Amino acid sequence: MSAVDESLAIAARHLASARRVLLASHRRPDGDGTGSMAALALLLRRAGAHATIYAPDLVPRRYKWVPAAKTALQRLPGDVAFDVTVVVDCADLELLGDSLPPPPRLGLMISLDHHASGKPFGDVAVCDPSVAACAVLVARIAKLNAWPLDPPIATALYVSLISDTGGFRHANTNVEALTLAAELVAAGAEPHAIAQRLEERSTPGKLRLIGLALATLELACDGKVAMLTVTGEMVAASGGTWDDSEGLVYWARGVEGVQVGVVLTTARGGGVRASMRARGERVDAGAVCLSLGGGGHPGAAGVHLDTDLATARARVLEALAAALAEPAPAAPAPAAPAAS
Repeated sequence: MSAVDESLAIAARHLASARRVLLASHRRPDGDGTGSMAALALLLRRAGAHATIYAPDLVPRRYKWVPAAKTALQRLPGDVAFDVTVVVDCADLELLGDSLPPPPRLGLMISLDHHASGKPFGDVAVCDPSVAACAVLVARIAKLNAWPLDPPIATALYVSLISDTGGFRHANTNVEALTLAAELVAAGAEPHAIAQRLEERSTPGKLRLIGLALATLELACDGKVAMLTVTGEMVAASGGTWDDSEGLVYWARGVEGVQVGVVLTTARGGGVRASMRARGERVDAGAVCLSLGGGGHPGAAGVHLDTDLATARARVLEALAAALAEPAPAAPAPAAPAAS
């Protein structure tokens, strides 16, 4: 039995006997984090446990329809205590922020992760970089505990799976991911309906924000890097929301000849968030973001930089230039389009 299989078996046994379980993910949970938390909550509740989903930043609007996602709490009662706390899709304990209860009330901590650049934490740390999404680890736990999948659970797991594989387009799409997808469809997940909920409905505000962001397009590193910028002023001018900026990085990566797409967003709490998507194996986005204080996967990664937009842009381009063995560009960043 491998070390991953052994730690996963231990995690499954603790979850099978737990009565009160807290489920958390990194701040601003994405599709993988939301889907994994929701699926695990449903599995535990079906098994008779009390499972609490904790999302202090709230679940993003585009994922609120996911089964059980609306039950997420933004705040926890001051005296609540748990037998087990499970943290999914979180590469570093620091990415949780400081909003969790103190350790004595968390009970046994289990981390389920798949980031190669991660720093495993918790009493039971399960990290398998070979899996496409945390959904795979949750599905393995369900099999170990003989917990059956139903349509809501299958839907939540499918959302997690397609989010981190880019709809099965990323290089991390492997046999296990596709096999699990087939099992989830057999259990009741409806790919066409899920795709419509996630990708095929846009508000006018989102479309206006896309237009404003595309107007900031900048090519760097001899056309191998494409960068877009989203600011609070742009969000306000568009009539959209910050959630509408999700997925913009694929527009950047999709430019012909580009190896890495980047979106810089001015974070709501200060600083700048850089989301990065790499094409092929020329650049390891996870390694680039790790060098800047973040992390992720070779094809998809991110980092929060506590600085202004111009400095963040320069640091990101310098790191990418080094990865591409190109001199870092020194031209100033283009101004974001004015609100109209």
